[in-house]
Amino acid sequence: MIFPSAAGTWRDPDNFNKQWRKVRENLGVPDVTSHSFRKSVATLIDDAGLSARIGADQLGHAKVSMTQDRYMLRRKVHAEVAALLDRAINDE
Repeated sequence: MIFPSAAGTWRDPDNFNKQWRKVRENLGVPDVTSHSFRKSVATLIDDAGLSARIGADQLGHAKVSMTQDRYMLRRKVHAEVAALLDRAINDE
């Protein structure tokens, strides 16, 4: 749960969308969706080395695989793969 109510419960989607639109306008980031924000939170959790279970709990997912497959954005570049592709392309 990224944006709990003051009572710590789920927010009404209609109320949340109105509030989220105002926040985006005030911050000058109209293109940031709640989904993209959730992905960012999951990626921050992952990059910090916290477990996928923690990420799933925070996002309200029963299955860790849902969080890993849909929300944890991987931006890792592996030098070994780049070198392998370079050798393959250059027939080394």
